Amino acid sequence: MSIAVGEPKRHVLDVYGEGYAFAVKEPPGWFADTTIAREFGATVIFYPAARDPHLLDTPVIRILAAKKISEDTGADLKHDLDYYRSRYHNVEFRDSAVTHPRYRAYAKLFCVPGKFCEYVTYLNPSPASSLLLSVALHRPKHPATSIELAAYKQVVASLDANKAP
Repeated sequence: MSIAVGEPKRHVLDVYGEGYAFAVKEPPGWFADTTIAREFGATVIFYPAARDPHLLDTPVIRILAAKKISEDTGADLKHDLDYYRSRYHNVEFRDSAVTHPRYRAYAKLFCVPGKFCEYVTYLNPSPASSLLLSVALHRPKHPATSIELAAYKQVVASLDANKAP
């Protein structure tokens, strides 16, 4: 079970559960939700405030907090690339320019033309941390708009895993 406590003036959420804790900033115009996040395979999700995340055309940003298996976060991302390649034979991969001000970031764009684009960033807070953060923006049918990408980049850049679980 995870709990998010928001600070409305700053739109910063403290998200924590068994073995993890992090803070993240809610982008303007987007809604953060931990109550239905598991339906999306996530710890917390963000979606445009005026939209229903269950509708197929709604972009959804997912954050998953996971226990780090190794320090080779790039290999973890490669594993996902291999999975997408085996599942979607026409998947296209591109490098992504998503970064974090303090953490090592590994970012890729996975697109299946006409079906979806998935912007994926793995964050490794530090060798001392047992936490791996995965952030993904799922955009049905076509690439994300500039507004959606800005929200995604803001979420990634705002993550702070320096909270004690």
